Amino acid sequence: MKKIGIIVREFEENNKSFIGCRRDVLDVFLKYPVQIILIPIDLLWDQILYLVQLCDGIVLTGGDHFVDNDFLLVQYLYKQDIPTLGICLGMQAMALSFGGYGEIKVGNNHYLKEHAIVIKKNSLLYSILGVEQSVVNSRHKTGVQNTNLVVSARAFDGVIEAVEDKKKKFFLGLEWHPESLVNKKSDLIFEAFIKSLMK
Repeated sequence: MKKIGIIVREFEENNKSFIGCRRDVLDVFLKYPVQIILIPIDLLWDQILYLVQLCDGIVLTGGDHFVDNDFLLVQYLYKQDIPTLGICLGMQAMALSFGGYGEIKVGNNHYLKEHAIVIKKNSLLYSILGVEQSVVNSRHKTGVQNTNLVVSARAFDGVIEAVEDKKKKFFLGLEWHPESLVNKKSDLIFEAFIKSLMK
């Protein structure tokens, strides 16, 4: 059975600190015949590496802030060609690891609202979804200004919504949260990621 590593992060609630991820991320992958390994990003790098090496693919989840291990992990996954799906902060870590200019604040139309994106033809994302436009959700207040990865989708105001590298087995980052969208297009993204584990 294939193993998926899901990065979990520290967060605060009611003045208490926890480590975890949103339940809907787990629910998505519980539908597939895979084993899930939760990997706290704040572990020592050698401990993260040990857990990552047990996995066939990695999901870089969202969160509020980066740590140094985010960028070490992205570079390792890329060099080892380990299937990688980045979500929100995970996508930003991917973009910033490859020549990203830095974070920018995005308008209120991106936070807790659905909005349209334009998808680049001949991209991995286009091959998965089969459309040039789609409606996505968002929970991000910052975005990435630029990157040397292929930008495969943007919002109409120019904010980067997806980055990728088609030369890899699967290296795709999404600014939105497909795990929170119950629709066929989101399913297609997760199915493509699962299929890449078999390559």
